[in-house]
Amino acid sequence: NGKEKMKSRKLNIRPYARLLTMLGEQLIRNEKIALVELIKNSYDADANYVELRFEDFDDGMSANKDSKIVITDDGHGMTPEVIESSWMNPATPRKYNEKEEGKRKTLEKGRIIQGEKGIGRFAILKLGKIITVASKVKDSELESVLKYDFAKFDDDFVLEDGEKKEIFLHDIQIDYSESIPPKLVKTSQGTVIEIRGLKGVWSQNLVREILKDVFSLTDPVSRITERKPSDNFKISIFCNGKSQVVIDDDAEKLKTLIEDKSVLKIRGEFDSEKNAFAYSEHEKSKENVKLNDPKIRGLWIWRQRYGNKKDNQKRGYECGSFNFHFHIFDFSLGKSGKHQLNREERRILKKHRIYLYRDGVRVYPYGDSDDDWLKIDVHRGVGKAGDFFSNDQIVGWVDISQEQNPALRDKTNREGLIEKGEAVSDFIFLIQTFLSYIRQYPYSRYQERKKSKNVTEIVRDKIVANHLSDLKARLIENEYKKEAREVTKIEKEYKRERDYLIRRAEITEDLAGVGLSVEMASHDIMLMMNRATAIVKELARSSRNSADEKVRKKVDMLLGVLTQITESMSDVQSLFKSAKRRRKFIKIEPILDKISELYKSLLEERDIRYKKIVSHGSPLVADTTDGVVMQVLINLFDNASYWLDTVDREDREICVTLDGTAGELIFSDNGPGIDKEDQPYIFEPFYSGKGQEGRGLGLYIARQLLERHDYDISVAENNQAMLSGANFGVSFVKEFLR
Repeated sequence: NGKEKMKSRKLNIRPYARLLTMLGEQLIRNEKIALVELIKNSYDADANYVELRFEDFDDGMSANKDSKIVITDDGHGMTPEVIESSWMNPATPRKYNEKEEGKRKTLEKGRIIQGEKGIGRFAILKLGKIITVASKVKDSELESVLKYDFAKFDDDFVLEDGEKKEIFLHDIQIDYSESIPPKLVKTSQGTVIEIRGLKGVWSQNLVREILKDVFSLTDPVSRITERKPSDNFKISIFCNGKSQVVIDDDAEKLKTLIEDKSVLKIRGEFDSEKNAFAYSEHEKSKENVKLNDPKIRGLWIWRQRYGNKKDNQKRGYECGSFNFHFHIFDFSLGKSGKHQLNREERRILKKHRIYLYRDGVRVYPYGDSDDDWLKIDVHRGVGKAGDFFSNDQIVGWVDISQEQNPALRDKTNREGLIEKGEAVSDFIFLIQTFLSYIRQYPYSRYQERKKSKNVTEIVRDKIVANHLSDLKARLIENEYKKEAREVTKIEKEYKRERDYLIRRAEITEDLAGVGLSVEMASHDIMLMMNRATAIVKELARSSRNSADEKVRKKVDMLLGVLTQITESMSDVQSLFKSAKRRRKFIKIEPILDKISELYKSLLEERDIRYKKIVSHGSPLVADTTDGVVMQVLINLFDNASYWLDTVDREDREICVTLDGTAGELIFSDNGPGIDKEDQPYIFEPFYSGKGQEGRGLGLYIARQLLERHDYDISVAENNQAMLSGANFGVSFVKEFLR
């Protein structure tokens, strides 16, 4: 009757058996991870010990048809009901639900439960095709036994005994039996897993790597630091009946390096409620750094994420609180001295990174030598390398917990954390930010302390080196070997000092080259601007007789713009070397007015109020050049506007006081100010807290220029004109008159 007929029914999902192989390959990266997952099951079962045995392997630890792996523990075991309801049902929600309900710890030992996804079943399939699982609980004579025999199937469960078949997952059956008395479990309780028909390519190197990782499962760095495992969980390993002990000489050497050769030892925590880091350096008293601190908000990595937003410190971080330990090394040093590293020591350090632990158990693969989970190398490539430590420079660890960091969860394949939501990105960003802060401030202060302060010029030839070489040759010739060795040490130290000075000169020369190019270009631009202005003036005179009033107005506007550009270019030319040579007595106030006008739009954009105070009496004058004064003022305005932009306050202000009687200029702002720890270094070259936006040369160059004219710039103290932030005093009184 024209009516449509529709049939509906429900369909079941029928995965093929090859899903077991696919999941095993996807979820378990290698044999090492597979064994670690099985041992974690024993840990969650409150076992006191786990015994891992490699039996009937060849001498080189390659596997044959008789080889097998046996894992034995004395944990609480599994009842027949647990085997049927949990073990035989992968991805059981039991552990997950218990965690969600707050039952995060095991009953007997109070361990934080590691598993929740049930992927241990797939771990055994990664290792072999014939598996026997025997388990027994306390006060029971019953032993439950499961037998997996997949030897008749190919690796993809497509062929059965050489015959191609469509084998579905529900067609796979596992033999279950019960035995009284127990035959495989020899203790009062526990589980035994025996794996035969081994997969993969086994070797002595692979087994050696497995030994290291398995031995250090609960706390990989406990052997190299003061960290201790949370409880007694013993792992014994046997290869062909021989007990294995991991003798890791590198671990002992690394412990010594951490204790003796690290230039910074940082220990602290991030408090997610206070949005602040608290840390101590070399066991000193703790320092607190809030995320709204201008030093944090001035970092390149912070600005990359937030730009110039003023409310970013109010944002909550989903990752939660965490602790950290970082040991920083200096790879730029030579091969002598307290903190200097030889080739072997550098090799050891490069094998370690920053590890991550959850409740004392390692999160893989973080900390592996080839893993850059904090994207340090990426940032060094995208940003300025000097703003970040290299991976090789840091050995350390970060501690999280399931209680404090519930949003930081493992991926199913145990390849790091699930990058869902913003918890992981927040977590990584906060660590990156803190390390960048340490690099910019404590580490930069360390670098300044190690520099030679008395070097003032560079010897570009090799006269000194040649003299030392000749002296050493004469000493050797006359068999003064001890003295010759001392000269060799002097040669090395001299080369270090010379390399530093050459680097410093090359950067300065590069900047000078840029300045020279700009000076030449500006000269040509000025010629063209004058010519263009003359043409427009002629056009303006001609247009006065024009009947079109719009044309006359536009010509007048164009003339005004060209005149303004010409005047600005004239001011810029005062900065160049040629202009700086023409010394004369000049008034400071007109130059200050020019520079403040240049910064007017930027200050307005950043809501910064500018105020000038001129003391009564004589005007402030100096025997110098316009260019020197302009360069000093530009640097001060630039620094003040940058740091004021990092503080969240409504009354941002710059105040410049001119005192002709005292012969000084006080430049003040109410920004974050200068830490006392930084004050000794702010006039040193390349010391900057601006990160990517700063070279650390501004204040250094300002002081150098002023000193050439016997003037000085310093951090101002005890002056009525000072504001609450950074205060600089520029003295225009000749040094010999002070």
